[in-house]
Amino acid sequence: MKKLISSVFAVATLSVMLSPLMQTTNATTFKDVTSSHWAKTAIDEAVSKGYFKGYADGTFKPGAQVTRAEFAVLLDRVSVNEKAEGKGSFADLAGNWSEKEVNEAVAKGFLTPSDYPNGFKPTTPLTRKEMAKWMSSGLATASTDYKQALTDTVDTVVPVAEYFKKTMSKSEYPYVSLMMGTGLMSGYADGTFGGGKTTTRAEAAVILVRLANVQKQSADSFTGLKELRAVGTTGTNMEVITPFSSGVTSFKNVQGKKMKFRNGAGYSSLNYLIFVDSRDWNNKKGIYASVFVGKEDKKYNYNNVYTLFENQTIYPTANDFGLSHYMNSSLSKIAVGSAIQNTLPDKYGYTTLPVFETKEVFKKYLNNNSGVNLWVANNILISSPDASYITTDGSRFVVLDNK
Repeated sequence: MKKLISSVFAVATLSVMLSPLMQTTNATTFKDVTSSHWAKTAIDEAVSKGYFKGYADGTFKPGAQVTRAEFAVLLDRVSVNEKAEGKGSFADLAGNWSEKEVNEAVAKGFLTPSDYPNGFKPTTPLTRKEMAKWMSSGLATASTDYKQALTDTVDTVVPVAEYFKKTMSKSEYPYVSLMMGTGLMSGYADGTFGGGKTTTRAEAAVILVRLANVQKQSADSFTGLKELRAVGTTGTNMEVITPFSSGVTSFKNVQGKKMKFRNGAGYSSLNYLIFVDSRDWNNKKGIYASVFVGKEDKKYNYNNVYTLFENQTIYPTANDFGLSHYMNSSLSKIAVGSAIQNTLPDKYGYTTLPVFETKEVFKKYLNNNSGVNLWVANNILISSPDASYITTDGSRFVVLDNK
């Protein structure tokens, strides 16, 4: 259970400084933050609550980079965490303007000194990767629910391009998942999370206002985070985003296990089942919607189905293995999908089922123990989900009617 989830914020009189003489005004109207600025509402709220102040010249400098020291001080102000003694400190902060607040952020569980063996280097611009880890660590320190969420998402599918392109280390999965699942941080229009990018004052203001609200809520109150946790622990978000149930036959029973094609041409395994609710095109539900459902798919009728995206590994054994061998494998309907025919595989960097020169594609993986890993599209009829099942080597998974 969480501890300290309610908060009372005192309006601070101190502010984050780019130097000891900056930020001397607390005006909520800044000449460089117009009424149409994308972050104006959050900037005004962050200033009114004392997280930020403006500069003496009447500006806020929304595009200025935020440093490690500055964001640590901001977290100290926003956080309602209790301080724990003996958490360590940074030697290179002695006498620095931020020393007290940064050490408090350490004591509150946001920062870990061992992550910076060569010193904190307080003036270094903060990266989004650091921001994600700091806030996740702080939430996990205050709440056993959030701490468990980090554990649950170690093996999840993270809905950003870096996950599919394998440019994100596995150690980042939980932190990015917690940020995206709670809405504290989101990805960019190109599908990336941008962990190496730095953060601006405007972005920090938006995120701090969100954090003030998130730390009041339980981890279980965020549907997106529940999906990510379910995928990490069970391999599917079905029980979270759809009305279906698998009863006592968990997908874990069959996850990753080989299914032999009845035509003798090969094997396949199902690794993840990701559901998206696309019945209302203007209100697609599910944290994975933007990863798999593209604007090109609007032409399809989803009224009576839940769209399903499956991560499979196909192991061809027939010398002339092609798409027809897969489609005619005589496996259950849920075990055979189709190509995802929109621009999202290219955008996010995942591989889908080939539709051209398929024999040449599969030939590269003939009798290869690693197989070829693919994402395919499928669907389950709301009116008759019981027709969907998977059987592998004595294990079984069944999609049942409404819970």
